[in-house]
Amino acid sequence: MSTHRLDVEELHRRLDARRQQQRLSWRQLAARLDLSASTLSRLADGKRPDADALVSLLVWLDLDDGLNYVIKPKEQQ
Repeated sequence: MSTHRLDVEELHRRLDARRQQQRLSWRQLAARLDLSASTLSRLADGKRPDADALVSLLVWLDLDDGLNYVIKPKEQQ
């Protein structure tokens, strides 16, 4: 069992705030991050994203600081 858990509600709140700040729709955000719109819809419903989607969201929110050694852009894999 994990010692930490993802606060999906807080992640969604931060995404929504940044999204509104940048005047993006949820669909535009999904396209910008190369995610399905349903991934963001599931977040709104309190469901956790898969690991790669979570990484994309954290990078977009600039919350990936200190994780650069395990997070690589897709084209570097």
